[in-house]
Amino acid sequence: MVRLWSVCALSAVIGIGAGWALRGSGSADTNESATPGTAQVAQLVLPQPQAAAQSGLNLAQLHAAIKEELAALRSQPANERQAAAAAKGNAPASPELIAQRREAVQDIQAMILTGEWGNTERAQFQQKFSLLDPEQARQVLQQVTMGLNNGTIHSQIDLPL
Repeated sequence: MVRLWSVCALSAVIGIGAGWALRGSGSADTNESATPGTAQVAQLVLPQPQAAAQSGLNLAQLHAAIKEELAALRSQPANERQAAAAAKGNAPASPELIAQRREAVQDIQAMILTGEWGNTERAQFQQKFSLLDPEQARQVLQQVTMGLNNGTIHSQIDLPL
């Protein structure tokens, strides 16, 4: 209870002090005028016209271009858009990339088997992880997470993976 009262009293003192500071240095019984007189008056700054964009397009032209692109997307059926997106993502990987990915998975699994996870392992993991396709990345991330959670990997760092 004493702690509560001391916290309340401290809050009141801080509030009163802040109010006094915001009130200003003048007091109510001084002969100050309500007019600014020689006091500094805030000056209004008028906005300067911006220089034209380097592309040479004005705002109306940009709006028109965006509307055209959106209209083209709306007119294209959704299944065509999904097929186009899938075609971009399903591009066949080169044999060299497949070999790099296989080696990266093997290196990550070897790091997991050591059971120690320090700064060098973290850096190597991030480097190898960037090579993997989404499915491989999900699998190795799951293996590392499970190893950290069940204690088979002992982390020697406080930072994230």
